[in-house]
Amino acid sequence: MYKNLNPRTMGLNRHPYEVLLAAAHQHGFQGIEVPAHAFGSIAAAREAGKRLESLGLRWGLMMAPCDMFLVDDQQFACALAQWARWLERAGAAGCSRAYNHVWPGSDDRHYDENFAWHHRRLARIHHIMKENGFQYGLEFMGARTVCDQFKYPFARTISGTMALADSVSQEIGFVFDTIHWYTSGAKQDDLSLFLNNTGRVVNLHLNDAWPGRTPDEQIDRERAMPNEAGIIDCIPIVRAFHERGYDGPVIVEPMAPTTVRYERMEPWAAAKEASSCLDEIMKKAGVFI
Repeated sequence: MYKNLNPRTMGLNRHPYEVLLAAAHQHGFQGIEVPAHAFGSIAAAREAGKRLESLGLRWGLMMAPCDMFLVDDQQFACALAQWARWLERAGAAGCSRAYNHVWPGSDDRHYDENFAWHHRRLARIHHIMKENGFQYGLEFMGARTVCDQFKYPFARTISGTMALADSVSQEIGFVFDTIHWYTSGAKQDDLSLFLNNTGRVVNLHLNDAWPGRTPDEQIDRERAMPNEAGIIDCIPIVRAFHERGYDGPVIVEPMAPTTVRYERMEPWAAAKEASSCLDEIMKKAGVFI
């Protein structure tokens, strides 16, 4: 596994990519998220890939142009075409991983109907991923406070997400996010399901829960830095993934108020803090970086 700087999840997206790349390299990150604009051309993508390789860094994940499981059919078709262009360029740069989150409910579709609806969209996404040589993963949202906003519940655990992925292809993978695992029940069998499928895991998101709240009271957009609150211990989780051979990116994914603070900081300072946090966890987990 490798430390990956993800400007989007740290509130740093306002800074130019070259500045963020320099900050990542300066503070010992081993990778960086694919730029949101996905480069301007195939030639520019190849140059970006060469630049990254010269610094000894790797790409993290590439996000979709929009929320692919929320927009209407026309918007989805347009976004899918745009994403296909982005994937071609990102692939030329050397990137090979992408992902989406899945909402844990719907106001319009009951579970079976929603499953079929997601299956159809997922099949189309999987097609363009295979065409461009990308490993694609789904991220579930575990927070009960998010699920309860919807009339009809949907997948909010790894088992439900795996059922959806497998309905299309077992090549489709997952994101492991500590807060989503914690809020969906923090069950050992769910963690074991991930650990027995590390080859399908495309990213590892580390964060901590908010103190003074039960798992069901956690608010998705309010999270602490990994191990900051002492609620979710990321060390044994990272150790377990490492021992099972996970070789993908690892990021910090706090939300407010940390991201609000990072937005006011110089990017190198925020990168330094995040890198130190990951260093401590990974060293205690026995991951030598």
